[in-house]
Amino acid sequence: MKTYISTIGFDVSQIISLIVKYGIEKGDRFVLIRPEEENDKRAENTLNEIQKFTNQIHHEIKIEVFRVPHNDFEGCVIKLMELISSSEGEVIANMSGGPREVLVPFVVACLVDSHKIKKTVSFSDIDRMAREISLPRITCLLDEKTKRILSDIAKHQPTTITGIAKRTKLSESTISRFITRLADMNAVLIGQKGRIKKITVSFTGNVLLRSS
Repeated sequence: MKTYISTIGFDVSQIISLIVKYGIEKGDRFVLIRPEEENDKRAENTLNEIQKFTNQIHHEIKIEVFRVPHNDFEGCVIKLMELISSSEGEVIANMSGGPREVLVPFVVACLVDSHKIKKTVSFSDIDRMAREISLPRITCLLDEKTKRILSDIAKHQPTTITGIAKRTKLSESTISRFITRLADMNAVLIGQKGRIKKITVSFTGNVLLRSS
């Protein structure tokens, strides 16, 4: 089974080239990423053309439209990471076409979850050729204790060192060391409320939690 995940503009030829190159059959999934809101009829026409093409191969191949919050960069990245993580079979990612508000978060999500993607394709704007590209692994894996602490913060934020220590049954000095390390990684944000430090998970922290 294959799962295609692709951004899409108004150029049907890129999607058709992708299907011709890697093939598609009954049981495969094709997910097209589009903005949460759009009024351009061309997008709807493009989706209909792609469905018409896949119907010629097998009528049970369904084209899914995955809507993302294009005005919320961080939320968009997280939602796309969840899509990649939940996809079954070989994941083929096409990072070509579509509005930048969708394409850029998708590129970031693919870089973070590169270990979950079998093939990544990019269509050139210069020579119109499709090329497979190799994505680097840019995120670090959290050790179990760090992940447990970060997960606890995510569930109870905003929280305190004392609160984390009680819930995780670790000493406050240990929690303090881990919080300093996580802050250096930009994985947590520390705010001051009077004499108490309030800790929350940052965008980077949410990405690390989902990629570990």
